[in-house]
Amino acid sequence: MPELVIKIPERFKVDESELAKGVEEFIKLRLTRDLLLERLDELLKNSGLTEEECIELGREVKKGRFERLKQLGFV
Repeated sequence: MPELVIKIPERFKVDESELAKGVEEFIKLRLTRDLLLERLDELLKNSGLTEEECIELGREVKKGRFERLKQLGFV
């Protein structure tokens, strides 16, 4: 397993166990994100949509979701 060394100046008071938990959580989230993006790339590699079309579809979905949340009284 790779080892990560973090050097913090002594003038800072840091709870090492809390720092370790935070770093571990960050790494887990980053790896999860990277794996998800890798999987999405694999699933969408044969898509005929351009990047611009995907962005526009995303905007339409966000707008529709916002309108739905507004109807439900959440916004």
